[in-house]
Amino acid sequence: MKIEDNILTINPYSRSGKALKTVKAIVIHWLANPWQSATNCRNFFESRKDGKQGYGSAHYIIGLDGYITQCIPESEVAYHCGSSQKDPVSGKYYTDLARTKFGTYAIDYVNNSPNMATIGVEHCHIDNKGEMKQQTIEASVELSADLCKRYGLDPMSDILLHKDVVGWKSCHKWYVDNPNDWQAYKVLVKNKMEELNGKY
Repeated sequence: MKIEDNILTINPYSRSGKALKTVKAIVIHWLANPWQSATNCRNFFESRKDGKQGYGSAHYIIGLDGYITQCIPESEVAYHCGSSQKDPVSGKYYTDLARTKFGTYAIDYVNNSPNMATIGVEHCHIDNKGEMKQQTIEASVELSADLCKRYGLDPMSDILLHKDVVGWKSCHKWYVDNPNDWQAYKVLVKNKMEELNGKY
C-alpha cells in the first residue's frame, strides 16, 4: 500500500484542524467526476479554503493507479458526510442507521455530525457509473482493512457508503447501484484483515 502525504492547509472549509472525537466507521465515497486523479481531487479540496465552493474534504483519496493520497490527518475531522438536507426516509438529517450508530454525532450539520466520528475515503473512477480500476479497488480494500484493524472495526458493519449515512445522496454510485459488489467489497476487506492478522 503506497500512501503519499499531501495534507491540506488549515482553513475553515476543508481542514478545520478540529480533533476527531472517535472512529466508529469508515465512509466510502466517489468523486462524481470521471478520470480525475487523486492529486486533482486533493487540489480541489485545497481550493475550497476560500469558502466559495462550500465545505468538503476526505482523509484519503484513492487514485486510478492505486496510489493513495492522504489529505487530512486521521486525528482530525474531514468534511465528508455531514448533511444540511434531510434523509427522505427518516425525515431527519441522517438515516436511522446513522443515528443509531453515531448517536450524538448524528444530530446536526456543524458540531454533531458523523464527520466527528468517521474516516472518509474518496475513490477515483473511470465513468459516470462510478466503475473503478482494479488497482483502485485493491488499494481501497487494503486501506480499509488496515483502518479496521487499527480502530477495532468490523468491516461487515462499520464500513458504510455515504448514502448509508445521509440517505439522499447516491454515493458511492457504483456500490449503491450494484449492492452485490458492495457486499463482495466488504468480504474482501474482512479476508484482507484475516490475512494481516496472520502476519503478526
